[in-house]
Amino acid sequence: MTKTQAPYGSWPSAISAETLAGSSVRYGHIQVDSDCLYWLQSQPENNGRQTIFCHQPDGTVLDMIPVGYSVRSRLHEYGGGDFVVHNGAIVFANDTDQRLYLIHDQEIKAITPEPQFKHALRYSDMHFHPSGDWLVAVRESHPENQDPRYVMNDLVAIDIQTLSVTELVSGDDFYAYPRIAHNGQELAWISWNHPDMPWDNTTLYRAEVCSTGVSNIKAYMEKDDEAIYQPSWCPDGELHFVSDRSNWWNIYSLRDDILNALTPMVAEFGFPMWQLGVRSYQFLDDERIAAVISHDGYEQLCIVETDSGHISPCQLPFCYFQGGLQLAGDTLYFIAAGDTLSSAVYSYNYKTQSLLCLSGKATPDNDAISVAKSMYFPTAGEQKAHAFFYEPVNAEYEAQTDEKPPVIVMIHGGPTGATSAAFQTAIQFWTSRGFAVVDVNHRGSTGFGRAYRNALRYQWGVVDVEDCIAVIDYLTSEQLIDPERVAIRGGSAGGYTVYRTLQSSELFKAGMSRYGVADLIALTKDTHKFELRYLDRLIGDYPEQAEKYDALSPINHTDQFNCPMLLLQGDEDAIVPPSQSIAMAEALDHKQIPHKLVMLEGEQHGFRQKHNVVKALELELNFYRQVFAIQADETLTELVLEHKEKLTQ
Repeated sequence: MTKTQAPYGSWPSAISAETLAGSSVRYGHIQVDSDCLYWLQSQPENNGRQTIFCHQPDGTVLDMIPVGYSVRSRLHEYGGGDFVVHNGAIVFANDTDQRLYLIHDQEIKAITPEPQFKHALRYSDMHFHPSGDWLVAVRESHPENQDPRYVMNDLVAIDIQTLSVTELVSGDDFYAYPRIAHNGQELAWISWNHPDMPWDNTTLYRAEVCSTGVSNIKAYMEKDDEAIYQPSWCPDGELHFVSDRSNWWNIYSLRDDILNALTPMVAEFGFPMWQLGVRSYQFLDDERIAAVISHDGYEQLCIVETDSGHISPCQLPFCYFQGGLQLAGDTLYFIAAGDTLSSAVYSYNYKTQSLLCLSGKATPDNDAISVAKSMYFPTAGEQKAHAFFYEPVNAEYEAQTDEKPPVIVMIHGGPTGATSAAFQTAIQFWTSRGFAVVDVNHRGSTGFGRAYRNALRYQWGVVDVEDCIAVIDYLTSEQLIDPERVAIRGGSAGGYTVYRTLQSSELFKAGMSRYGVADLIALTKDTHKFELRYLDRLIGDYPEQAEKYDALSPINHTDQFNCPMLLLQGDEDAIVPPSQSIAMAEALDHKQIPHKLVMLEGEQHGFRQKHNVVKALELELNFYRQVFAIQADETLTELVLEHKEKLTQ
């Protein structure tokens, strides 16, 4: 078929903002109970409400949560581990009041006390005792003055009959993965303290437990710079966990207090714990483990034989797994995506190797998909960094052979996060219109070992910026992009990298920040407990190094900005408050730089409401086309930039 020629960035696309927003279903926590599979799923068309779906043995899918409830824990603000199921009884965190509710036999009741004020008590990462009479959970208690320094975290036992809540363990700043052994008599968990984040340093504990308390607490792996993740009990009672003591997150076991390395590989079996409750491995029996392994930005399901250490990859069309693994009989359940497959819920019988999609939507025709190309590129200090590159692809349109495409540099959040090669309609939205995209795993990203992750320590706003500049130099040298039409976009921590990159280089002609960090000092005083001391590791101790904070805060050096910017911000964001974007917009206005700040009503840290998702996407596309003078026949949300006359000067 002969394609129609049109300039890059102007191509008509079947992926509208409306289509993307409608398909932007978010999957979350997943769990198996008996022969039923439960998973968390958002409803963009219903103001982002989240509900629990249940896939039953006969194939029927039921919505288990009554109208008026939305499942979401706000513990750590990022939540995760939002529900748990045992013998048909569902316990979930309700978004509105953050209380835990029990649904059983079509009846619903609150099982935790009503807080003194909204969201004062939050729960997550629940785990039932084998008896089903009580469960353990992580609890977060907020003071009325909302000062994050006085937020308290602990482990509690909740009796679902008497509705009593008993404190089990306290004293550390954070807790995760409280897991009761199969015999019902032992409890394992991890904890950590400021200024560490869970990927910096955690400690593993085990103790004897009952519904009224713990005893004989024993700590393991008490050493600096070891991040332990997902303690789990093997069916035979042996304690397993993931540790990065070898530089790589590998699986270990403890038998009679002797440490055994089960997967000594240059690869990752763990992930950064931004959300609670994720399972990256699952016991098949006493001798085999199913695990997700990550290498060079790609994830794969594999079977580990614990005695021999032999690892057998499963031949599946996926490169990204979300939410963890669950098991019933010979069948594994997971949420996964491939480079041409959008996220969906799957079952996989590991013995017969049969794969079945249980919930998800079909992706476009493969001829219209831009597939990620993994690449390492040279960066500062004779180092290498990683990225995925997507070239423009459209089934009906192409550009002239002598034209190079504009490129959008994408920066993930965190900054201790990572991007993957998984199919994302949000990337195809751009590539199908004729934009190239480069999705950067700058130094500091996870999935490439602890040393790569630690490269960002005390260097945030420096090495990530170096990598953003280096990737453009590399793509230009490879003649893959138009170096005169380079945009950069990011959200949260990625928004901070956008600001810093625009201050450091004139290679970039447009910038888009979603709820980006502009003032580091303000962030130390106006954020939530989980990230209250995060900057100690990324920048340095505060206030001892206040001058460094000042030097690396974009808001203090607005004279270095020269290119147009679009700022998108949720008005209820508690992680990066609106004041950060407002201050940046005022500074850009003072310097008369073309810009626009758009405040999205009712949104928090990330946009969930369908109409806001559509609005944000159309505004961003309109922005790039205005800045790069791209003419296209597409109706978009109107965008009138402040000082837009400067675009033609």
